[in-house]
Amino acid sequence: MALFHEMYGVYYRIAAKLLEREKLTVRELYKQIERSGFRDSVLFLPQKLLPQEDGSDWGLLRHDADGMLRPVTRHRPPHPVTQLQKRWLRALLEDPRMGLFLDENRLQALRRYLHDVPPLFRREQFGYTDQFSDGDPYSDRHYARSFRLLLRAVWEQEILDISYRSAKGKRFRMRCVPFRIEYSEKNDKFRVYCVRLRGMRPSGCFLMNLGRILSLCGTGEFWEEKIPVRNFFRLRMCSEPVTVRVRNERNAVERFLMEFACYEKRTERDPESGDCEVKLWYDRQDETELLIRLLSFGPMLEITAPVDFRKKAAERIRQQAALL
Repeated sequence: MALFHEMYGVYYRIAAKLLEREKLTVRELYKQIERSGFRDSVLFLPQKLLPQEDGSDWGLLRHDADGMLRPVTRHRPPHPVTQLQKRWLRALLEDPRMGLFLDENRLQALRRYLHDVPPLFRREQFGYTDQFSDGDPYSDRHYARSFRLLLRAVWEQEILDISYRSAKGKRFRMRCVPFRIEYSEKNDKFRVYCVRLRGMRPSGCFLMNLGRILSLCGTGEFWEEKIPVRNFFRLRMCSEPVTVRVRNERNAVERFLMEFACYEKRTERDPESGDCEVKLWYDRQDETELLIRLLSFGPMLEITAPVDFRKKAAERIRQQAALL
């Protein structure tokens, strides 16, 4: 079974997008390649798409008398779904989080379409280490409705009225503009970043767990200004990165780089031993989660700096040893 095929590659999608147009200019063709292709695609792909006198092009476009480019095809390019893709989609439908992104009608339509397709994998085939067992209730209708409202509000920058319960059980209400939703694999929970409003003025940023939202509703009002997301996360970043040394044993380096692929980091490899020294920048609020993930590498990893973070790791190890 082939995992990849050229018809699902970038150049196929670019050509398909161009062939969906009734007509286009050479400038529009270049813009489409720059927008959807790789950095060096404009060096050779236009020569394959534009008609060439020696016939070396792909023969997909022709010049009209008015100088416009027109497709030689009569129908839109087909987008067939392979059996492998169907099996992958069928496996995704077993994930309860899919119900957050698709409404019930679409889910049922997909299940009917794929009813006779075996899933590529099943959830019970995977074991998650160091993951909390009290994840969010993805199948709960109230939770799913809140997620969809938040997702729409993130795209539209709609102001929401939210009732929320804190980790200490305190309830409060606020008007806010959500601007990012993220998933914590360690906690198996979704979190949303919001700009809190007092009247129509921002009064700081707020992070909340979706599972603690009691109620929310749209106000029909929208935030017109651009939210400075980069500045917000810069303020939350640690003042000093965590420095670790990863030993070149038992694929520890590869596992580490994959585990922390989403973190901002700087890596240096020792050419003699193959060990890696890595500096990790992290959100201060996620410090405990980062510490747990680092300790999961055991003796394959050493935290070398900063001193305070190293002391917290040592204290956590002593607590774990006391439980044995």
